[in-house]
Amino acid sequence: MKRILLFIAIVAMFVANGLAGSPKWMKTANKTMLTLNVLQQGGDTLRANAFFLNAMGSVVAPFKAIQQARKAWVTDATGKEFEVCRILGFNSTYNVVLLQTIVDKKKTVALPTLTDSLSKGTTVMTMPLGEQDEIVQVERAGEYGYYTLKSAVSKEREGMPVVDAQGRLVAVMQSPIVADNAPNYALDIRMPMALTIRPIDANNADLRSCSILKQLPSDEAQATTFLYLLTSTSPENRITYADEFIKLFPQSSTGYTQKADALIAERRMDAAEETLAKAMNECGKKDEILYARSRAIYNGVLQADSLPEGWTLDEALSDIAKAYEINALPLYLLQEAHVLYAAKRFDEACVKFMACNQTDMRSAELFIYAWQCRKAAGIVGDSLLALNDSAVACFTKPYPTAAAPYLYLRANTLVENKRIREAINDLNDYEHLMHGQLTAEFYYQREQLESQVRMLGPAVNDIQRAITLAPNEPYFHAEMATLLFRLNDMDGAINSCKKAIELNDSLADAYRIWGICLREKGDITGARKQLIHAQELGDTLAGGILENMK
Repeated sequence: MKRILLFIAIVAMFVANGLAGSPKWMKTANKTMLTLNVLQQGGDTLRANAFFLNAMGSVVAPFKAIQQARKAWVTDATGKEFEVCRILGFNSTYNVVLLQTIVDKKKTVALPTLTDSLSKGTTVMTMPLGEQDEIVQVERAGEYGYYTLKSAVSKEREGMPVVDAQGRLVAVMQSPIVADNAPNYALDIRMPMALTIRPIDANNADLRSCSILKQLPSDEAQATTFLYLLTSTSPENRITYADEFIKLFPQSSTGYTQKADALIAERRMDAAEETLAKAMNECGKKDEILYARSRAIYNGVLQADSLPEGWTLDEALSDIAKAYEINALPLYLLQEAHVLYAAKRFDEACVKFMACNQTDMRSAELFIYAWQCRKAAGIVGDSLLALNDSAVACFTKPYPTAAAPYLYLRANTLVENKRIREAINDLNDYEHLMHGQLTAEFYYQREQLESQVRMLGPAVNDIQRAITLAPNEPYFHAEMATLLFRLNDMDGAINSCKKAIELNDSLADAYRIWGICLREKGDITGARKQLIHAQELGDTLAGGILENMK
């Protein structure tokens, strides 16, 4: 698409010749045509065709041209430049974008637009020369027309306007199909006219490398969603969007709170405090600002080195308490619980988390927050396990994947409470939910538990899975040797010891197990040799076994 377009020179030539024999509207049509200049992220400048859609400076252009844009501007036939300031809407499928330029008090030149779809056989003119053409086929692009033209393919006309015999704008030339004798295609002008930015476009993958800002939706609910979906853009852009939101919806707290969040992300705490202070004077919903300030202080205390005066966890608690007095939302109760936990007031935090579970916010996550509070407070035993049970009880069997971390956590608590077989059951459910995404360490952990309660068959299976996932881990082979010894498979145990030693010849455990196996086989000389080797490597158990063999 990187090419220099010559239509300005062509247009200038025809204007100089008075456009002899052409319709009166042709001069206006040529004045609407532009060159889109795009400075790309890599430093190159790309140029494409474009044209003014209306008198407010809105421009229709090929979408692909602005995907890598650092900045963009358009140039008209006289050489005048207009900076592109916003993306008003786009459709990547049909390669069309609607841009907004910065214009002076004088309106831009534009053609009238046709508000109806065209039919087969309609005579049209393709720019910049106003050459006569004909629509030979009409297809649908959603609710709009998609036209096949009689003329042969012309790559140079991509993005150019198409007009009817009365000089009305009817379509925009599309990207050509690169093939011999292929026709031209044009998209109904009503599609780019109707383009807008939707909330989902906040993080559109096709525009990740485009620095031109998108126009906020005019509907407050959609604009709010747009702000909340901004995750991949920079804090600087988030601040710009928030400022625009504030201008559009000055009574809403959303713009102020989102701006404060972005400022905090840049460690500009004083500016965030000023923004929230201004919001307290400007916005109607004081509780939302108090909540935002409490959250800002909480995040600042946890993340930042330098904080505005008065930014303490006590201040965050004071703000959220005031917010809750104004509007008793469970969300505010949850914020208070988080701040209390950060302040190491674990008992109080636990009470608040449990209170949240008496609302429609009830969730497994909240029970685990309470669990963390009690664990941090030094509480052990059945009290902790009851919270694990409540978290798991938020799900019904067959368990969904979301239950997996809660089952795993309960298994660990069961182990602490010496309820090994129940822990193994939870780990079995966890394994089923993880669908083969488990590590060797998981199978080693479960094998250790199975070994404790003499579930030797499952233990052998698990250590074998661990070895399959991590064949070069010598400790797993040594563990297999221990299990095989307990199953009276001395030869298999010795082979596992040899494999462990092959991977780590300083592994004392492997020499000790090898020596014990040889002793059981009646090879006392060989047993002493391996046990002495283990003792030399620092194995204290080997010495005791040698003493008993005298």
